[in-house]
Amino acid sequence: MQPQPQNLEFQTEAKQLLHLMIHSLYSHKEVFLRELVSNASDALDKLRFEALTDPSIDTGAELAVRISVDKEAKTITVSDNGIGMTREEAIENLGTIARSGSKAFLEKMTGDQRADSNLIGQFGVGFYSAFMVANRVRVVTKRAGSDGGATAWESNGESSYTISDAEKEGRGTDVVVYLKDDEAEYAELWQIRSLIKKYSDFIAFPIYLPNDKGENEVVNQTKPLWLRPASEVTPEQYEEFYHQALGGYGKTLCAMHSKAEGILEYSSLLFIPAQPAFDLFSSLERKHGVKLYVRRVFIMDNCKELLPEYLRFVRGVVDSEDLPLNVSREMLQKNAVIEKMSKALVSKILGKLTEMAEGDPAAYKDFWKSFGVVLKEGLYNDYENREKLLELARFQSSMGDGEGDTVSLKQYVSRMREDQKDIYYITAESRGVAEKSPHLEIFRAKSIEVLYLVDPVDEWIIGMGGIGEYGGKQLKSVTKGDLDLGDLDKEEAEKRKAAQAELAGLSGRIKEILAESVEEVRVTGRLKDSPACLVAGAQSVGAHLEKMMKAMGQEVPVSKRVLEINAEHPIIKNINTRYGEAPNDPELTDWVRLLYDGALIAEGRPADDPAAYLKRVNAMLEKASAKQG
Repeated sequence: MQPQPQNLEFQTEAKQLLHLMIHSLYSHKEVFLRELVSNASDALDKLRFEALTDPSIDTGAELAVRISVDKEAKTITVSDNGIGMTREEAIENLGTIARSGSKAFLEKMTGDQRADSNLIGQFGVGFYSAFMVANRVRVVTKRAGSDGGATAWESNGESSYTISDAEKEGRGTDVVVYLKDDEAEYAELWQIRSLIKKYSDFIAFPIYLPNDKGENEVVNQTKPLWLRPASEVTPEQYEEFYHQALGGYGKTLCAMHSKAEGILEYSSLLFIPAQPAFDLFSSLERKHGVKLYVRRVFIMDNCKELLPEYLRFVRGVVDSEDLPLNVSREMLQKNAVIEKMSKALVSKILGKLTEMAEGDPAAYKDFWKSFGVVLKEGLYNDYENREKLLELARFQSSMGDGEGDTVSLKQYVSRMREDQKDIYYITAESRGVAEKSPHLEIFRAKSIEVLYLVDPVDEWIIGMGGIGEYGGKQLKSVTKGDLDLGDLDKEEAEKRKAAQAELAGLSGRIKEILAESVEEVRVTGRLKDSPACLVAGAQSVGAHLEKMMKAMGQEVPVSKRVLEINAEHPIIKNINTRYGEAPNDPELTDWVRLLYDGALIAEGRPADDPAAYLKRVNAMLEKASAKQG
């Protein structure tokens, strides 16, 4: 006797759960097709697996997913010739949310629906996404290797579902989606074709869809490039994939193609472009170029959780065997699988860049020109990979021929002067500004190399990121602290000591005049051609960083700086003579303030009081021109 149709009511709590799945689990309605195709693919996989151990199961015809649409009836049918289900399996699998355990499941949930989606994902509920666009879903299924007939499952997704006998030739499952009136756009062949291309292009089985002539044709690629052995893929195929599948433009510097097996299984195909994308430095929304797939099913674009911000220029695909298909961005942020994958991918990319830097310096030079500023961001926020990033970092220097001529810290150390103790650097907004700084005069005179830190991020990674040393050598700013060149400056140090005593009176008077602006006045060892310069304290905010912070509207810590004077410069000698003759001469005050304003201007900042500065300059020009007359 054949079982009678059963109309089963969802329990109250089950209805709540179904509502949650339909309205909160997925970000876009269109993913319903992805979920149905994925379920069909799973059924084909199960059939192939069972056939290996059960001789009674004959795989027979080509294993495939077939999709048809009826525009007039507003239906979509997704069919597979996979494992299928018995009546009992249909109740168990499609009626999961109606099982008695659903109440206990709901009791584990919190009020935060987004957080709850992680828990829901454990139950494989992708099938129910169909109700986002459907007012009714009918499933007709027949189990492979079973003597029983076919079973029909039907529901409107609200209060009940019906199980009954049905007629079906051959094994497999047909899912018929009856679209809501306002979702009729999904009954268009072009729309279905577009969604397959977007989400299911690399399903392991062919997906058939009627063409404009009504003939069924395969519309997916079935064998993703990233799942093929790297030895079978040509450079031309990599480039074609980069342009067509990833939307890249121009050439690539390299491709990284690998498959991880073991505790964590995933495949990846990543590219480093030759040219940066136009939105690489966008402050509105920084897009990442990596697509996330799960078992060949597209999950999301712009997957920021796979790679850190400083690798956002990398484009490619990562395909996981371990993540759930309905993984959400909220789930990714706390997912241990993603964390392990991310760590491995970062290591692989940095390893490739190291290989490029050592084996192909010309290619790495091109890379650094395009992406060096972005890669440096990692020095500030990726402590785990800081040592690797330090080796990859490149800087302009006083010994370079121009902006494109950069040096690594390793190279810098290898060509340091014999008695040089520290690595010296200067921060500035450009190479041109750095080269004109009076702080470099002593370094030029003694042929000591100075790194030019001219990228905006440099101040943060050196000043606040804790990059204080490399290879046992301290990184020291030429504009901060008391300059100590050690044995490279022995003789001059003795002369300065004597000059400091000789100019003690003038130094005190200058400090008195500039009491609101400077903390100390001392004889310098930095200058050869300039009369004076300003120096920040060893732990203070530098002039360049202070300027950047003000430009961003941030509050800058107030700290006085040191005015260093060049005892050998004619201006300082003349001021000292004037001081000896009349320590309280008002004109001496004007000279000192001009000296201070000149030091400000030399480091790329305006005078504290531009109007007063101009007035003093005009007065002295008037006096000097009158004498000439």
